[in-house]
Amino acid sequence: MKLFDMLRVYLPDLSPQDCKIHLAVWNGHEHPFDVYRQGGFQAWQAWQRKKYFDRRYIVSLVRMPGSDSHWLFAGCYLSRGVGPHPDVAGAWLYETTEVEVGTFKKDLAGKLVVYHAKDYRPHVRRAEAIAESIEVVELRAREISNVVFTSYHEVRLNKDELDLVVKINDSEWVSALSSVLGIYVITDTSNGKLYVGSAGADTKRKGSGGIWSRWCDYSHDGHGGDVELRKVLEEEGIEHAKNFQYSILEILPPQLDAEQVKLREGHWKRVLASYRFGYNLNLEADAERSY
Repeated sequence: MKLFDMLRVYLPDLSPQDCKIHLAVWNGHEHPFDVYRQGGFQAWQAWQRKKYFDRRYIVSLVRMPGSDSHWLFAGCYLSRGVGPHPDVAGAWLYETTEVEVGTFKKDLAGKLVVYHAKDYRPHVRRAEAIAESIEVVELRAREISNVVFTSYHEVRLNKDELDLVVKINDSEWVSALSSVLGIYVITDTSNGKLYVGSAGADTKRKGSGGIWSRWCDYSHDGHGGDVELRKVLEEEGIEHAKNFQYSILEILPPQLDAEQVKLREGHWKRVLASYRFGYNLNLEADAERSY
């Protein structure tokens, strides 16, 4: 099946003659695949060095990592106007709106993979010139991500990666993290300070889902309600949360009650001295109890 055959299942009147195809590749600073999965592709695409998008629609394809010929469908955008870029001399800034008719975006964006052997230099082409050479090769069940869950002891997510798996409600991560209790650590990579936290049986009773519940809180506001993390972000600004890295220290048996979970949390605070040198507020007397 050709790309436009698939697109016209949802948009019957879409014509290649109304479209420019943007074949987004590494620009010397950022890889568009990373930009897309972090949620910033529309803004990234909106500014161009030339007036490339002079048709009604932009069909956006992002080169897949490790491949020269496989592309991820990143959406179809309505080009609504263009003007000089306010911050980049000689560049142009487009106003675009992503097409979301029915389930079009939900079903295809970030899930549809196509094959196209790009053997030319331009990164924007008239759609009719190349439409017949773009073949659908895969339609994935969920939005693609290169943040893959492998095992609990290998988990290490930065804030952008955490935000991504939460945003797309990645089924692998939801299944893995909502089904377990455990102890986790947040590392501030700007200074090495640690915060040790826990997800206990109380989160399961609330129906919010173990470690997944707590980490969704961190994705939402950066601090998850934790006093010292909140204080850091108030002092440094919310962007400081981009320095946070999330890992799992220990998975706990599901039968442990809240007090037993807190004992394991205290053990790790003592081992890592996060109450003394990190972001945990526990008193030394509490951290030095016999466990």
